[in-house]
Amino acid sequence: MNASASYLGLDRPPRALVFALLVLGSCIACSLLFPAARAACGCIFLLGMISGSCVDFDRMVIPDLFTVGLALTGLALSFAVPSLHGMGPPSLITNLRSGAAALLGTALGSALGLWISILGELVLDREVLGFGDVKFLGAIGAFCGWRGAVFAVFGCAIVAAIFLVPQAFVRRVAVSNPGSILSGSRPESSAVGSGWSRQFPFGPMLAIAAGLYFLALHPWVDRALSRYLVLF
Repeated sequence: MNASASYLGLDRPPRALVFALLVLGSCIACSLLFPAARAACGCIFLLGMISGSCVDFDRMVIPDLFTVGLALTGLALSFAVPSLHGMGPPSLITNLRSGAAALLGTALGSALGLWISILGELVLDREVLGFGDVKFLGAIGAFCGWRGAVFAVFGCAIVAAIFLVPQAFVRRVAVSNPGSILSGSRPESSAVGSGWSRQFPFGPMLAIAAGLYFLALHPWVDRALSRYLVLF
């Protein structure tokens, strides 16, 4: 248990408290918003998102347990619980349709992440999305379908901007004014290229976007994306 807590970064009381509050809040929200079966699936999904994000935040890697394992769990649950994808009561047809939605979401989510990674590396000459993030998108698609995976990509960009623009501003001020309070106690803390200036974890950003979609935004996002289906 101690090893698991250390791996997730929960051996530090503040991090453990935040983790517990996020998991508890997610489970309460699922139980209030969805029927029992979909709520249980949502708790599993959000627990995987939160846990994977904790590891990614500390180690810049998302273990296969929270990517491939979560995707396989989502596929299995989708075939068993059609309400996970907003479909009717269990029957052979609805169960198969739900499973197909999960398969499509997994394939499209991971493919979209992979192409973003390839094109980003070609254009920027550095890694944009790691392979763990690509698999994380596949897991999101398994639980949220292709619309959720698409939203996670673009929602992630918005969440990243919200977090990183203020950080970039603080770093710029610290570099310009080494003696200011923003520069920190150590001169090297203001060095350009340290921390997230070159690389930062996308897993938490993807998880935030996916969580928002799953819990609240799916009706509006699904309606908006459905308008573009006539183009294909």
